[in-house]
Amino acid sequence: MSNFSCYEIAKDFASPILTTIAILISVLIAFKQLSKQHENSLELKKEEIKSKTRIDLFKEINDLLEASNTQVREINSHCFGKKYSNIEMKAAIDHVEFLELMKVFSSALLTVASKVEYHEIVNLKLFRVFRYSLYSIHHDLLALQTEKDRFKVLEKLIELTNDSMMYFGDFQVCMQNMTYGETFNSTVPERVPANKKIKVITNCSENLDALQVYFEKESNWGKSCTKYESEAKEKFSS
Repeated sequence: MSNFSCYEIAKDFASPILTTIAILISVLIAFKQLSKQHENSLELKKEEIKSKTRIDLFKEINDLLEASNTQVREINSHCFGKKYSNIEMKAAIDHVEFLELMKVFSSALLTVASKVEYHEIVNLKLFRVFRYSLYSIHHDLLALQTEKDRFKVLEKLIELTNDSMMYFGDFQVCMQNMTYGETFNSTVPERVPANKKIKVITNCSENLDALQVYFEKESNWGKSCTKYESEAKEKFSS
């Protein structure tokens, strides 16, 4: 009788207990699903914010690049016009005119370099290498102030403005691909010069590492920085 009573009692309670357990499991599963959905929603929101930030930054930097590139292009066209103004395709530029062009060119380079430096966290390697490329050009530009050969000054101005326009274009391609590549499932092809010795800025880690070494160690700007750093260390260590 006792065994029967226990069985009956257990049977009576089994259904409610199982139901309760089932409800608890359902609630737990629902809670986990809601939690996962919330995490996914937060992640999606985070990606949307990052995407909007990239787009806004791209537009901001691109406007600045276009304005600076226009100035550089005008200097380049002016110098080309002078060079090809005679049958010898050789011309000089006087010092006063050079200083005027240098002022505009210098401002165009440093304005972009400063803007890029403020946003290096977006892509440290790419932004830093691009900035170094502009500093390198700016260094060589300032060095022309002491150059006596006025024909050489004109030729060098053409070379430096060409390099600037190429690097500006490289950076714009990288920024476009970073900003819109996933959205449109497409990429803008990088510059491929016929002369493989010409430097091209691409958003490739290996290439950026090599370019950083080049600008820091091999460019005139990099060598100058190394020299000044060594002199400063020697001065303050003694």
